[in-house]
Amino acid sequence: MTIRHLALSLKGAGRANNEDCFSVCEELGLFVLSDGMGGHNAGEVASDIAVHAIIEYLRENMGNDEPDQLLEDSVAHANSEIFDAGREIAERRNMGATLAMVWQQEDRLYVVHVGDSRVYVFNPEHARSLTEDHSVVGELLREGAISREEALHHPKKNMLTRALGVEAYVQPDISVFQLPVPGYLLICSDGISAYLPLEQVLPQIAAKVKREQILPVLAELAKEAGSLDDITGILLWNEQEQEEASAND
Repeated sequence: MTIRHLALSLKGAGRANNEDCFSVCEELGLFVLSDGMGGHNAGEVASDIAVHAIIEYLRENMGNDEPDQLLEDSVAHANSEIFDAGREIAERRNMGATLAMVWQQEDRLYVVHVGDSRVYVFNPEHARSLTEDHSVVGELLREGAISREEALHHPKKNMLTRALGVEAYVQPDISVFQLPVPGYLLICSDGISAYLPLEQVLPQIAAKVKREQILPVLAELAKEAGSLDDITGILLWNEQEQEEASAND
């Protein structure tokens, strides 16, 4: 399986810094996104630590453990790095970060997340989230207390119940997935997902625009919907199988 990608990251309107951070490490088959939080540039620092600590840990420990344990340990390492850094400087005491990442291991894709950054699978007919937000609104949705439409406008939609660096320990959600054909994965920050009903929007975009335009169109739609937040997305697809599917059409 050959995974290809496109990525886009835009600073939010009126913001001094882009507090989203992402990285693609092709040698590891790793795609990582983090959205930082905290004043005095702390969010920017936290997301940068998260992304690079994950990559550093996996690069140094590859093959030392089972994939699930390796991923959990990499998240624990990133969490500790942010937690400790937040106690070194007073202005960074409340910093934290979300995490959403995909790790390819042969024909399997491991999806890991903490917080409200998301991973979606979609094609022109269907879209669904592979992650569940660790947030107040996410809990209300799962309880059936509010609708998805209400969640988009809820006053507490930015309140997280789980994030990297806030506590000494954090539990990530880890799942294993196989990419359908044809199909895409989208890793995105809440600058996109908090403003758009992506289960409806992603299939429409996939059916109408070329692959290279999916992320720019999503960014514009999010801005039109009122997003002033930083906007980051990583689009993944299986190049070999999509080429084979096109050849058989």
